[in-house]
Amino acid sequence: MRSTLLCAAAVLAMLVGSAAKAQLLFGMETLDATNHPDGFGPNGGGITVTQDTIGATQLTHSMKDSIVTGATFVGALTTTLPAQLNGAPLPVQSVLFDYTLPTTFTGGFAVAGVTVFGFNAPLSQFGLQAQFSDIEHFEGKAPGTYTAQIDLVGATNPLDFTPGQSFNQIFTDNVAPAANQLNPAGFQIFFNKTGDQPLTVYIDNVRLGVVPEPATAGMLAAAAGLMLARRRRA
Repeated sequence: MRSTLLCAAAVLAMLVGSAAKAQLLFGMETLDATNHPDGFGPNGGGITVTQDTIGATQLTHSMKDSIVTGATFVGALTTTLPAQLNGAPLPVQSVLFDYTLPTTFTGGFAVAGVTVFGFNAPLSQFGLQAQFSDIEHFEGKAPGTYTAQIDLVGATNPLDFTPGQSFNQIFTDNVAPAANQLNPAGFQIFFNKTGDQPLTVYIDNVRLGVVPEPATAGMLAAAAGLMLARRRRA
């Protein structure tokens, strides 16, 4: 009975782990022609984006985002998209990234989130965007390294789309998207703050959370249920 219980626990652990697979999107190791890490450049006045080593949690480099006094809503934007964003093999669930705060922000609120830009073929209208409402708060946190999880399940400004749609409802990798669907064309981590206090944050290990294939999740759940049933009969 003890061995059956251990097997059941192992299968349940596999099932839980499979629900949050993560695929690396940006490791901040590669500089483009303008010396921006993984193509991330400033989107909006008042922010500088450079490669650094502080706060590196994936390999040796990070992305340093410095928002100067007076800047409010700005972002670090790249149009260099990995394959996982342009037609992920599994449904996209969230974006996770590690961030390091060198000092405590005390100038009001300071948050970060994710915006995905796209175009609707054949119009190729780059600039259509979906900003996701799940945000990470920076204010008041002690200096250190943290992990943010931005769930891509409810867009707050999807323009021509119904509010609350998920990434998978808005974006597709099809050559000719269906009505009201976009091809991914740009990925942004945005920052929004109040007050005049500057904000510096180091971003690394940007990764994509996906849900498991239904068949895989079903098999694991069935196996776990069978083992638990055998334990009850023992």
